[in-house]
Amino acid sequence: MDRQSMDPALVRRVRYAGHPGFDRVVIDLSGAVPGYSVRWAESLVQDGSGDPIPVKGGAYLQVSLRPANAHTDAGDLTWTGGPVFRAGLANVTDVVRTGDFEGVVGVGIVLDHRAGFRVFEQKQPARLVVDVAH
Repeated sequence: MDRQSMDPALVRRVRYAGHPGFDRVVIDLSGAVPGYSVRWAESLVQDGSGDPIPVKGGAYLQVSLRPANAHTDAGDLTWTGGPVFRAGLANVTDVVRTGDFEGVVGVGIVLDHRAGFRVFEQKQPARLVVDVAH
């Protein structure tokens, strides 16, 4: 989904929780939900540099939001902490900020094992939701 002509969304935080049968990762945003892609990855790398991010998992989902930022115009981070956030859920073990580079924010989801997932948007407030089966 490509929405290049819109103002960049701001990633405020990423939260996660376990539910019966699935784990949920929610990316909270200011502004409208931007374009995004969610794909399987062999590993997680830092956007821009391509340096590997040392986090072990059985499978990885890479979420890319565009146009989006995780910082203000003054350069202050809007999604603080990390870059690796320990989730410790049934399948989602970690959530990783993989980048905030040239209008693209990367969120890596580290899984214990590959499983089915679904992605959907919510509005008021804007957020992108990724559910991953156990």
